[in-house]
Order: sequence, then C-alpha cells, then structure tokens
Amino acid sequence: MRSRSLLLAAGACLATVTLTMGTAAADPPTPPPQFGHPPCTVTSSSTSSPTASHPTPDVLAPTGTSSASTPLVSTPTRTATTPTATTTANCVTLFTTPQGNSAHVVQVGPDGNLWFPDGNNIVRMLLRAPYTQTDFPIPGGGPFGITSGPDGNIWFVQQGQQSCNTPNAAPGQVGRILTHAPYTVTEFPVPGASAIVEGIATGGDGNIWFTRRGSAGCGLADTPEIDRIVPHAPYTITQFPLPAATPPLPANAGPFLMVADAQGNLWFNFLAAALTGEISAYGSHQITLLPTGAGPLTRGPRQDPNSIWFVAAVSGGPNFTAGGPYSIGRIDTITHAVTTYPVTMTGVPSNIGAGPDGNIWVTETRTEYAIGRFQTHAPFTFSEIPLPDDTYPISVTCAPDGNEWFSSVRFPSPPDNPQGNPAVIGRVNLTAHDGLPGLSDVIGGGVAGDLGSLLGGLGHGDCPAPPPGIFPHGR
Repeated sequence: MRSRSLLLAAGACLATVTLTMGTAAADPPTPPPQFGHPPCTVTSSSTSSPTASHPTPDVLAPTGTSSASTPLVSTPTRTATTPTATTTANCVTLFTTPQGNSAHVVQVGPDGNLWFPDGNNIVRMLLRAPYTQTDFPIPGGGPFGITSGPDGNIWFVQQGQQSCNTPNAAPGQVGRILTHAPYTVTEFPVPGASAIVEGIATGGDGNIWFTRRGSAGCGLADTPEIDRIVPHAPYTITQFPLPAATPPLPANAGPFLMVADAQGNLWFNFLAAALTGEISAYGSHQITLLPTGAGPLTRGPRQDPNSIWFVAAVSGGPNFTAGGPYSIGRIDTITHAVTTYPVTMTGVPSNIGAGPDGNIWVTETRTEYAIGRFQTHAPFTFSEIPLPDDTYPISVTCAPDGNEWFSSVRFPSPPDNPQGNPAVIGRVNLTAHDGLPGLSDVIGGGVAGDLGSLLGGLGHGDCPAPPPGIFPHGR
C-alpha cells in the first residue's frame, strides 16, 4: 500500500458501505476497497496568486479536401448487466463495467444516460437504480473518444491499431451508434492509407469534428490534422491539415483531445506540444494556436460559458511528471486571454471536466489516485478526494443527476495499477442517492465547499451548455 500525506478534514466520514445492486443473489458482493487512510479524507489548500496573460496567437489558414465515406453498417448483439456498486462512505460510488477493460471517456448522451467505451464495446449505463449497463460490440473494435451527436445519437472514434511498430494495421474510423432500437452501428473509414484518430466533439455547425494526431517519424503517410464529417448522407469527410506553425511543431506533435465552446468552435490540446488549438466551425475554418502549456481541456461550467479550462504543467512542457508543479488555467474564448492558478496535487493530472457545482474537477493518477476540485471563484481552493489504490481515473464529466462522474482504465502492471483490477465507472456523490446523503451533507464545508447553496434541485441544465443549435430540444 502506498503512503499518503493527506490530512483528515473536519467532519470527514469514516465508514465504508457496500451496496449490491440488482437481484442476482448468486453473485457475491464486491468487497470494499482497502484504503491506506480513512476514506473521504480531504485536503484543501488555497492556490497561489493567479497569473493573467494575453499570449500572441499563431493564426493559420488550413485548406480542406473532401471525400465521401462508404460506411459499414451492423446491428450489434447487446448484453445487459446489473453492476455491483461499492460506496466509499457516501463519498464516491464505484460501479463495475461489463468488460472490465478500459473506460477511457465517459459522456452523457442525448438520451440522458452515460455512454462510454469499454474494450471493443460501447456501453450505455442508466443514471438511476439498478444502473443497468448494456454493452454493444463494435465490429471495428477499439472505440476511444465519444460525443453526443446533433442527430440524437452517439458518435465515437476508433483509434486504429497503427503505430511505428505496426504500420500495416487497420487505420482509425469514425462510428455512430443509435441510442434507440435497433441500436445500429455505422462505421466510416477515414480517408488516407493511415489514420490515428482520437478526439471527437460536435461543433456549432451541426457537424462532427475529430482529431488525427498524425504519424510523423513512423514512416506512415498520415499528417496532423482536424477533420469534419457531416452526420447525414453522403457523410462527407473534410480534412484540414495543420499548416506550418511558428515556431514549428515538434516532429511527433499532433492534436489529441477535443471539446466545443459555447460559440460552437472546436478546441484541442496536443500530444508532444505545449499548445492549445482552436478551429472555427464556421467560414474559413481558421486555426489558432495558443502557447498555454496546456494538457487536457474542457468547456467551462454553465456559470462561465465563454471559457475553456485546462490543466497544465507549470514548466510549460507537454508531458506531466510526478510532483508537478501544475496549474489550472482558463482561456477566454472571446478575447483569448489566459489566466492560470498554480495548484498542489498529490497525483499526476490525467483529465479535467466542469461540474454541476460550477467548479472544475480533475482526475489524478500514477503517484496517487484522487479526484480533485478547483473552486472557480475566490479563494480558488483546490481539494482532493482520495480513491482506492486500484482505481485509475481518466475522464470526468457532469451528469444530469447533479453529480460528477468519472471513468477508469485497467492497467495490468505497476505503477499505473499495482493490483491490475478491472475498470469501473465512478460517481462523486454530490447529491443524495439510493438512501445515502450527498457529499455536501457528509462533510459540510470540506471538499463540497459552497455546494449546499448550489445543489438544490439540480438537473441536466446545470451542466455546461451545448454548442448552439446542437440540442434544439434540450439535453
């Protein structure tokens, strides 16, 4: 068991409660996680003084090329399961996943349920008891990024298996699964002899946008670019290769994760480059690069719509290492002004998302496993909830039940997951569920901070607003 340096906050909860969902009496309950410290231990600290800047953007003019895609259509044989849920003293509830492999990204679908990739499947999870999870096998395998589409369905990317070591493997694809019967899966090959696709988001123009990080240095033909697919016949895919930047991008740099802002434009971070990029969903599709030092990014909370938030290494490098130091940053999507807040984390940040409480949530991994919360107003405190040692959190998202949800992945060897345990979907219990109080009821002014006045009657509308024109009937 790894040592931890977290301090016990006043009012922290000390017991562990185990719940077994469903009626499958033959299945033994999942044993409660073993902690090296009391669960719900919370550490809060004020950040250093924020730093405001207005970096000089590099504005690029891409040239797009288009082609229609011939899709592969299939009807998956779905399987429904009732997960076992383990609640760590009312603070975080962990739900087993059907395949127990890797839930990289979790997303609230247009139907109001959670959707996430798990191994070679897309899984839908109900946000209410018994939290039924239905997995849908994807013929092309390897789903990674996922987004709610303007057509009321789920769109996703399949990374492809190409790498420097396997240049002849299958290239990536873009897929769609209907959120209603018969749950048809349609896969669209991406143009080019090779493609490594990873991030995906719905733009304000009503189209699906995704990133291709390229394969520089691997002897493959793919180049870093942003692509767009029209979500209806003839499903035209348009490619926007990244023009030459100043200074030039590193040879192995490429766009990675992607989100849409309140204006409907698309923002993305980079692998191997300390930049944040924006591509306009309209007009000439101008690309703007900002030297932010940013890692993963998210659309701001509903109370702060004209913003993109990110987590970054203070050193300005694109690779996160143990010990940091790190910062939480805000980009004004209108002026491109950047404000950064240095924070102290016990783990290494892996992803970031806005919460229903109007704050920013961060997943932490490797040296310590935790969920962090950055308060987006003075005094800008950063708090952490430790997670069990076998939970490697990745993606975090706001959900219509007023809680913050996250996904995890399974790594079979240290230091990422010493015990090699299966992936789970986790819920930070900000509101009452299944007869248990919410986090704000349990620890009062600890990590919940000012949640008591904000969480009453929260619903779907308290999550970040979608881009304009995407969900005409509401999410």
